[in-house]
Amino acid sequence: MDAHDIARSVLVPLPWIETAPEVHADPKKCLHAARILNDTLAEIAARRPDRFSAVALLPTTNAEILAEEFQRAIQELKMAGGFFVVGPTVKPPDHRDYEQMYKMAAEMDVPLWMHPSRPPGYPDYKDEKMSRYQIWQSLSWLQDSSAAMVRIVFSGVYDRYPDLKLITHHHGAMIPLFAERMQYGWDYFEQNTGRKQPTDISEPYIQHFRKFYCDTATQGVSPQLLDLACRFFGADHMLFGSDSPMDATAGAAFTRDAIASVSKMPASESEKKMIFTGNAQKLLKLA
Repeated sequence: MDAHDIARSVLVPLPWIETAPEVHADPKKCLHAARILNDTLAEIAARRPDRFSAVALLPTTNAEILAEEFQRAIQELKMAGGFFVVGPTVKPPDHRDYEQMYKMAAEMDVPLWMHPSRPPGYPDYKDEKMSRYQIWQSLSWLQDSSAAMVRIVFSGVYDRYPDLKLITHHHGAMIPLFAERMQYGWDYFEQNTGRKQPTDISEPYIQHFRKFYCDTATQGVSPQLLDLACRFFGADHMLFGSDSPMDATAGAAFTRDAIASVSKMPASESEKKMIFTGNAQKLLKLA
């Protein structure tokens, strides 16, 4: 952090509880595991409150233990928000068990971090046993985040909780790139089939997606991707993020590349300052 002039790091949990099915299936074990991890993260942050904020892992076995641990993490441990995963092997983000999570996040005014979770053991084709050539992570994670955003929007989560702050990793995934294609597709199929999308949200649908926050983690120097995200979500909905330490240099390369990506964006200096510092300070109530 000092080497790259990083004043504060937000510690987001890894791994997620769903990677241990025998633990996740048992509400008592799942809650206990989440408490162990959250106590540890909170203790680390408490040692250096000037440098760290910690995000709580939410146990997703059922709505009851999720709500119990979410409340404890925010009110007792003073953590910065909650974390849950999305993907084809976990509950969809519009599952009824998550309704209380969204409600609590809005009422407590804390962000939710959302990360894709597709494992390498989930094959690309149904007659295979494993994903090949890193497709599960390099491409499918972006697909899974995008699909989760669609489910959240069309299920009316933002209509019910307009002040909800949801942070999607990896520069908003595919949404900024394919926003026009998505809206065109909805319009085209509704026109040609005579059937509306099964939703009560207002049109144009794509406008609801601008309510998400995104980070700047691109895994490489990619100012063009961040420019697309900025044009779609707005500079006030982007948060500096690096995916550190998930690289071959224990985070140095990803941090350096993320800084370079933001620095090379065709954005104003005031917008870059918001992305690097201001937006996170506001969400974390540090400003």
